Amino acid sequence: MRNYFTVTISDVHGSRHYSFKHFFRKFAWLILAIFLLIWSVGAVSLWWLTYQANEMEAHNKKMVEAYNQVLLKIKDDYQNLLNEKSELEQDLEKKNAQVEFLDESLQGLESLVGIDPEAPEKLPYKERVKLVQLNSLGKNLMLSMIPSGIPVSKFEGISSPFGYRVHPITGKRELHGGIDYRGPMGETVLATAEGVVQYSAYNKKSGYGNLVTILHANGFKTRYGHLSQRSVKEGDIVTKGQKIGEIGSTGRSTGPHLHYEVWFLHHRLNPQPFAKWTIENYDGIFTKVKGVPWASLSQNVNQIVKKVEKQLSPKAAKLAVK
Repeated sequence: MRNYFTVTISDVHGSRHYSFKHFFRKFAWLILAIFLLIWSVGAVSLWWLTYQANEMEAHNKKMVEAYNQVLLKIKDDYQNLLNEKSELEQDLEKKNAQVEFLDESLQGLESLVGIDPEAPEKLPYKERVKLVQLNSLGKNLMLSMIPSGIPVSKFEGISSPFGYRVHPITGKRELHGGIDYRGPMGETVLATAEGVVQYSAYNKKSGYGNLVTILHANGFKTRYGHLSQRSVKEGDIVTKGQKIGEIGSTGRSTGPHLHYEVWFLHHRLNPQPFAKWTIENYDGIFTKVKGVPWASLSQNVNQIVKKVEKQLSPKAAKLAVK
């Protein structure tokens, strides 16, 4: 029995004995060794695969997190773009509204200064604005150099218009060469155009008492009578709208008022059209007032405007800088 070995297996039914030769014993150890080797290789492989799976899972998790972050950033960027688009649309609407408002305002200015509303439509806005400026400049020059507007700071009506009347003191029918403006004693009297004071004194001979006479450009002259006080003296340069005195009742007068006259060369003119002459009512005076070379005056003013236009042109500005 030396070449045999016995394996005993016990259970509830009893014991059983198995005898094997030593050759099978060696073979069993070989099988056990192979089994242990395979089990070890399998265990190592399983551990390695598990490790790799964990690594891949961690990597995928990082990738998913990175993707989610990129997705959130893209979402935020998209929302920002939508917000910017909305703001740009709102700004565009505001700009369009402003452009429409400016266009309507420009059309109003063009109408105000007498520019044909159909002609400027073919011009760019810059040229239209320039045309309005030059046209307005010319008309404002005319209105500043030639008597225009009311010569009192507060209009309270007219007591006697220009024309023939029965004089309230002499009782004779004679030409009233000006307009009498009502007003309280001391009310401000204004120059109706720029010019130089030709006369400022008490004039007993004319009956106008305290009298101021102003010479204006292009042969015009204005007179202001019955003043209670004179605020300018001979030789003073006055501007349109400047105070030159106060309403009074000096000279031959029945009460406080301003006697106002407009002259062209040696002829008296009806001051009423000049009093109503404004930039809104610009062309009417040319047909209402006869004896004044309006075409020549307008041409002279246009020459002044052209000189100003040349001085304001970019080329002239560059030359001036040089």
